[in-house]
Amino acid sequence: MSDVTADGGTQHPPRPTLVPAWHHVDDDAPDGPGSAHDPARDDDATPPRVPEPPASLAPSRQPAMWLVLAGVAVATAVTMLVGARAGCFTLAGLLAVAGLCRATIPGPGPVGITVRSRGLDVFFFLAPAVVIAFLALTLDQGEI
Repeated sequence: MSDVTADGGTQHPPRPTLVPAWHHVDDDAPDGPGSAHDPARDDDATPPRVPEPPASLAPSRQPAMWLVLAGVAVATAVTMLVGARAGCFTLAGLLAVAGLCRATIPGPGPVGITVRSRGLDVFFFLAPAVVIAFLALTLDQGEI
């Protein structure tokens, strides 16, 4: 596609790059004349800058996600060292605790385990916990 129209060569301004508003393509550009950080270039074509997401969304500040990961590692270790039934109960307990935390913690909730609406998150944590616990109870230990 060309920037020149068929009516005699009229130039159109280049199209803006299609990136999300929070993604700043020019963050590493030096501040100087003609750069995106130049305050003298304050025209109507430049959209206002959108603030960065809060620092609490940084991966190092999400203890719920790390605790769930540690719980899965513990459930795996229990399965290998003790047995499948104990590992299933550990995993079911982890899911139940995550569901109860999502149900009771106010606000937007723990960032690592908040995915959908509160009701759906609680359902998708507690329902597998019940199913896994039931399957662990019906597990025949003689065949393992």
